[in-house]
Amino acid sequence: APQEKGSTFLQLGSSTEQQLQVIFEVLEEYDWTAFAVVTTLFPGYEDFVDYVEVLTDSSFIGWEHRGVLTLNLTDDPEGTRLRRQLREVSAQIRLLYCSREEAEAIFRAAREAGLAGPGYIWFVVGTNLGGSDQLPE
Repeated sequence: APQEKGSTFLQLGSSTEQQLQVIFEVLEEYDWTAFAVVTTLFPGYEDFVDYVEVLTDSSFIGWEHRGVLTLNLTDDPEGTRLRRQLREVSAQIRLLYCSREEAEAIFRAAREAGLAGPGYIWFVVGTNLGGSDQLPE
């Protein structure tokens, strides 16, 4: 899938903890200290949220954790609620934990809400994203 100019999509095929450790090294390297967490109810999301807190609480870096948005994608076929919820996230850096199918719906809504272009950086974390021929746009 062609990457939108200025939007960064990282995909890493390893355990969630390792993925998060690498992501936080990247955030630190670029001095991107303000971020938000976006998850669905995909299994493991509580562990993901907990581990983000472990990484930020145990760090000497002044992370600005702007909260957790937990999305429930059922009963929202048009993505109206999803677009509204994504707009409410104040950080431009978003750590997303979800399934591949959910990622496609979330990125579609993010594009429609103007949250997928330059100035927005999404890190997608999940155990089942790798090893596929095509990525969500």
